[in-house]
Amino acid sequence: MSCSDELSLLAEATRYLFGSLLLVREADFPAPTPCRDWDLRRLLRHVRTSLADLTEVLAVSEFPRGSDLDTHPAVGTDPVAALRAGIVDFLLASTPLPTAGRWCRIEGRCLPAKTVVYVGAIEMVLHAWDIAQACRADRPIPSDLASALLGVSPPLAEAGLAGHVFAEPLAAPAAATPSDQLLALFGRQPIGPGLCAT
Repeated sequence: MSCSDELSLLAEATRYLFGSLLLVREADFPAPTPCRDWDLRRLLRHVRTSLADLTEVLAVSEFPRGSDLDTHPAVGTDPVAALRAGIVDFLLASTPLPTAGRWCRIEGRCLPAKTVVYVGAIEMVLHAWDIAQACRADRPIPSDLASALLGVSPPLAEAGLAGHVFAEPLAAPAAATPSDQLLALFGRQPIGPGLCAT
């Protein structure tokens, strides 16, 4: 992908996540999510932390060790507001994308900086779908966005995103849409709530 493609992918991923956040109401925070044993409040905090970690990677080219759900300060007590702030921070670190010729280190592994951007986009999109599911809304991933992520996901899935960061891949249903294929690749049931890792 060219830089313009990366920017387009990141913009679409962000738009999709913001759309799911519009569905969230305070009453939904205790709701179960497709992520095993996680309620919506914990999922929102997880996405905030993940994006904060990736933002730090892009800023200093090193993954912060010992990250957990409490490492990064929240914005007040509202997990939606905290996540929105985290999305803005990630976009500021990614745009203009500082990827050309840059490498980042994550737990001893060197990755191209643009790969970190792709991981952020996947994190936003998959969890945006999870958030919508927790809010009892059917929001398939837009076909163009899902297709773009499918183009960059297989090596990332093989490197450990699938089965480690996310759940083990599932078989995609017959005549699967790009959204269904991407969800299945990262352990999500395209129809109805499924079970997944974080």
